[in-house]
This record gives sequence, C-alpha cells and structure tokens, in this order.
Amino acid sequence: MIHTHRMNPKLVVFLLGCGLAVQSFASNLVTNGDFESGNSGFSSDYTYVSSPASNALWDQGKYAIVTSARDYHSNFTSAADHTSGSGTKYFAANGGTNINQAVWMSNVLNVALASTVYRFEAWITSLINVSGGNGPDLVFEIGNGSTWTSLGNTAVIPNGTTGGTWIFTYADGQFGQAGDYYVRLRNNSTVASGNDLGVDDIYFGLRSNAPSYPATLGSANPTVYNPAAVPEPSSSALLALGLGGLMAWRRTRRSCE
Repeated sequence: MIHTHRMNPKLVVFLLGCGLAVQSFASNLVTNGDFESGNSGFSSDYTYVSSPASNALWDQGKYAIVTSARDYHSNFTSAADHTSGSGTKYFAANGGTNINQAVWMSNVLNVALASTVYRFEAWITSLINVSGGNGPDLVFEIGNGSTWTSLGNTAVIPNGTTGGTWIFTYADGQFGQAGDYYVRLRNNSTVASGNDLGVDDIYFGLRSNAPSYPATLGSANPTVYNPAAVPEPSSSALLALGLGGLMAWRRTRRSCE
C-alpha cells in the first residue's frame, strides 16, 4: 500500500485561491489581444466573417481576423498587422450603424488591486485613406456588461492618414475597488463611407507591465474610476466550488491507497 499524507481541506482551498491570484496578476489580462489565435478570447456584437473574399466586409457591422484587410474588401489596405516579430493577424471591421454595439469586448478581467494604476492600450488604424473626417471614432469603456464607464476616446486618426498606418492609443486609470470587469471598444461613428477600422495588440493590466511603459509614462495622477463590477459569485456557488475541490482531493487520495 502506498502511504499518503493527509491534506488539510483548508490548504486545498488556499492553494486554489493562490492559483486564481497568479492568474489575476498576469502581465496582460486580455486573452488573444494580438489576435494571433484567431477569432477567440473575445466577443463582438458585429457579425464574424470567416473566409476571405473581395466583398466579405462590404456590409457595415462585419468583422474578420485578417493578415491583409484587402483580402476581405477590394478597397481596403493591404498593410500588415502592427505586431513586430512573428505577428501576422489583426482585427478588421466595417463600422456599424449602431453606436451601442461592442466592436470588440474582452472576457471577464480581474482588477485585483484598487488604487493602483492600470492601462488599457491598443494600436488602431483606418483601413482606407482618411479624408473629410470620415475615420472611425472609437471609445474605450469598462463595466459589468450592461453598465459602462467611459475611459475616453482613442487617438484621432487625422485627415490625410494613409490606410494601414498604425496609431498608438491608451487610457490610464485607478479603480476605487477591486473587482471583475469587461473592457470594450465602441464606435461613435455611423458614416457609411470610411468608417473602417483595424485594431491590434490590445493590452489591459498594470501600467508598469504595459508594453508602452516606461516609454509612455502617462499622468502622475490618473483618473479614479468606479465602474459597475460583474456581480461576485453567491456564497452557495463558492461553497459548491469548495466542496467540489474537496471531493476531488478525496478521490485522488483513495486512488493512491
């Protein structure tokens, strides 16, 4: 018989909690922010197009994960993604007419530290040459999925900018309380011509871990946000999680005897 040491159930719960904490302090809380894993790790209110065609993104409110936007629209840029090195893919969309839709929205992100500076950053582009102020008007927001707090508009893509020119944009903020949140990108522009956008290398996490830091220091006194958080699991759900972990530990222990 193989002898095993008894494990205190409280230790099991503690170790599970440590695992969650490690995940919470990951450098980038956004999954697949560079889109190299394709259409995964995020959601969108736009309609996904999976296969390239010269008119695949012809209609407003559609998006694709591309290596060249021109493969999905004959008038779009053929420029490559922003990511240096091995990156090849980015998010491309024909802006929709409903400004309340999420162009891109993260999975649930855990803000583990209150009163600590977090940064949301991304690289954006217009998929055609910008003229007449017809470029996308993108907004960062954070919230619980139904109630949102603005983190501010992204950088403006100026008139005369060539399609496919990547522009860096970011927003810093501290949070009044720790909690779980969604971050989304919304588009305030509804124009039919020119409202075509690309996004790449999205980051949300501690400012000190951001790819742009310390080259872009940001404000010494960033805005304090108090967005609506995703509701915490009920006490019954937490109890079920703890009991499930305890039962799994007991099964493992018995199999070793």
